[in-house]
Amino acid sequence: MADLTYPWIVAVLDKLPRSAAALPRALLLTGRPGLGKSATALFLAQSLLCETQREGLKPCGSCASCLLFKVGNHPDLRMLKVGQEEESPVSGALDEEASPAKKASRQISVEKIRMLTDFVTITSHRGGAKVICIVPAEAMHPSAANAVLKILEEPPGDTCFLLVSHQPERLLPTIRSRCFHLAFSLPDAGPALDWLKGQGIGQGELALAQGGYAPLAALDRAGDETFWSQRKALLDTLAEPGFDPLRAADHAEDIDGAVVSTLLSQWAYDVAALKSGGAVRYHLDYAKSLKMVAGTIPIDELMNWYDAVIQFGRVAQHPLNKRLAMESLLSGYPTRG
Repeated sequence: MADLTYPWIVAVLDKLPRSAAALPRALLLTGRPGLGKSATALFLAQSLLCETQREGLKPCGSCASCLLFKVGNHPDLRMLKVGQEEESPVSGALDEEASPAKKASRQISVEKIRMLTDFVTITSHRGGAKVICIVPAEAMHPSAANAVLKILEEPPGDTCFLLVSHQPERLLPTIRSRCFHLAFSLPDAGPALDWLKGQGIGQGELALAQGGYAPLAALDRAGDETFWSQRKALLDTLAEPGFDPLRAADHAEDIDGAVVSTLLSQWAYDVAALKSGGAVRYHLDYAKSLKMVAGTIPIDELMNWYDAVIQFGRVAQHPLNKRLAMESLLSGYPTRG
């Protein structure tokens, strides 16, 4: 991780000091998934740990610390992430999603944070900085967040925090106030499409749309054949004149709840955009069907259904009865006149 190859991150790094030694002691990297926040955090972690005297943020890649970083065994780095059974120094490469773990967890427990107590109080092994990276920070249990806050309130001088957050509003305001904010925004479509083309993605425009216009999410989507197959089965039912909610529920039941929520909310967004004179943003390959749907359903019924989709999205990972939830949600899809 001696360099970052994502062109849209250059402008983000320009907001930081030119020297790793001058970086803030607590950085909060925010933005939607798929923009390279975690990769940037690892780049900065390696920069902070690099032992070569140099100008700029780029680590040398060859000193003892950089070599330890590359093999995932640096003693002065702790990374806590969702899905991790126990803390580990570092993974050699990390995207927005965590690596598979033996016992996945949706939260970062307070026990994991308390295990950092000795780490922040003892002298660094290499005599330089110590780095703590938490991904995503909003996954911390409330008690864990309070434990981190206590460290941030009186941080040891050689300890640096790199907090990655997809939803910073879920963090304690007191944690946010103690961090330098590094915001990642969606890149312009042109450079993003050029980058995807360089990765060998043929239908970059559709992949980018289905990735929420985040290039790394688009890259993941492009290679996910199961996603495209399931998406087509579900959206085909929404496009049919004689919509059958039970048939749609059959297809939706096999799809991850969060993905269902995203697909349906994007569908509603595109229909609403067409009804107000706008253009299709997400389901570009269904533009013709969406236009027909937009001309036949009332806007008030559409917006009521959209609200129901958003409400479902908030509990999509924990439905008491997924089949029943799918039937209830899709039965509210507006009737085409």
